[in-house]
Amino acid sequence: MEDKSALRRRMKAAREGWEAEYRQKADAAIARHVLASEVWRAAGTVFAYVSVGCEVDTRALIEAALREGKRVCAPRCLGKGRMEARAVESLEALVPAAHGLLEPAEGAAIVPPEEIGLTIAPCLAADRSGHRLGYGGGYYDRFLESAAKPSICLCRRRALLDGVPHAEHDATVDAVATEAGMILAKQER
Repeated sequence: MEDKSALRRRMKAAREGWEAEYRQKADAAIARHVLASEVWRAAGTVFAYVSVGCEVDTRALIEAALREGKRVCAPRCLGKGRMEARAVESLEALVPAAHGLLEPAEGAAIVPPEEIGLTIAPCLAADRSGHRLGYGGGYYDRFLESAAKPSICLCRRRALLDGVPHAEHDATVDAVATEAGMILAKQER
């Protein structure tokens, strides 16, 4: 199996080359599947990454959660491999951060991980067993271990692989949302 660093480079390059129309259609379909899911309906508090660049767009999900009266939170980076959930009142309230990211302002309320009803995680690639290829900082591996379940990874089908290299410390997600539907991760961890 390809090593993580090489796979990250390959998947980043592939993602950059995908047509904007494909990305937009796939992202809209992914959002529809998440919004129709039981885990979405059951979650009173949703933690979602704020998409940038060619990542699967989360803005529709964040806006839907706010409209539905859910408590919304997003990551605020604290340092190497660490982040915390902070409340999001609107997309306009997010502030620029390192690496071109947007995150809640420093004064935004902290949301304890155990209060999160659904975690929405990013990936460069994922597989049907819930293994996700992140960006290599370990932020989501650490966070997913502490956050309440369930968790969903947003992954376009072109980034859905037969297998993602993983180590014992790599956290898995409970489901992978693609434009074709939700894939419940196998419990082979």
